[in-house]
Amino acid sequence: MSVLPGSFAVLVATGLAAVLFAPFVAAEHRRHGELRVGVALLRFAVLLYAVALACYVLLPFPGSPACYEPQWQPFAAFRSTAGLEQFACNIALFVPLGALLRRGPAAAALVGGAVSVVVELTQLTGMWFLLPCPHRVFDVDDVLANTAGAALGGVFGPLLRRVPATARDRPAEPRPVSAPRRLLGMSCDLLLLWWLGVACARGAEVVLWLTGAEPDAWWEASALWFAPAVVLLVAMLLSGGSSLGQHAVCLRARAPTRPTAAALLRWASGIGGFAAAQGMCTAVLGEADATLGVLWCAVHACGVMHTRDHRGITGLVAGLEVIDARRRQRAPTAARST
Repeated sequence: MSVLPGSFAVLVATGLAAVLFAPFVAAEHRRHGELRVGVALLRFAVLLYAVALACYVLLPFPGSPACYEPQWQPFAAFRSTAGLEQFACNIALFVPLGALLRRGPAAAALVGGAVSVVVELTQLTGMWFLLPCPHRVFDVDDVLANTAGAALGGVFGPLLRRVPATARDRPAEPRPVSAPRRLLGMSCDLLLLWWLGVACARGAEVVLWLTGAEPDAWWEASALWFAPAVVLLVAMLLSGGSSLGQHAVCLRARAPTRPTAAALLRWASGIGGFAAAQGMCTAVLGEADATLGVLWCAVHACGVMHTRDHRGITGLVAGLEVIDARRRQRAPTAARST
């Protein structure tokens, strides 16, 4: 069994997790009042396994389709060492499925067997008739091994129930503005900057293609960094100085005076300054500076963790106060902005 589909699956699952992270964090805070770390880890495990299974079924795509006859005889794999190794690999492939279901061996075997049948039919029908003939071997031993693997995983399923997945009661009640919560919001802001950069870059490519213009380094810097930073600034100003990452973790920025000026200062010393610095590196040097990015994030993270009330560097610069968004206006300040 090749490791290339697994490596590709890790990359794809990590990318999808990065795209879905901010919406997931926002949903968790609104439904449960906080991010349940155990649930987040389990969801990522499910995502990773689903992508890995799809990759092992579909990849690599056949260059010139070769036709394979199905193997209908049960336990034919036991006749050779290679067959036994393949049988064992197919058992191991479905153990995570049975464990992640957390429903016991019987239910895991039923679901695992059904999934395995769908997988084998996909191979037997040439990806559901997209190819002229079966591109891989339909093997009844694979179904048996996968079902056994899922049942074995079901034995370990109850262990996953011990993963913390509960939240405190009353999700609408305010929570303390802690350093981890602030860092989580900052991480969401960075991911949003990345999303917007990718989207703007693809949009710029379409514009350049339609106009026939030649791209240059400033085009790339504007699409990847400058334009996304401006979008985040507009969102911050429209929301009264709160970043989208703060909204995701149910925080709200509040300026004692001159809220617009405070929001501009916060943006310039935070995500806006970061984007501007990386944009200049992209335009002048041809690519973003990873070292600068790591140092910038590390300094701001240290500012959150080691300043009073976790106000951070941007809080000191802008003078913005940050409170729990579920707290009433008359409530005392919980912390200052990062």
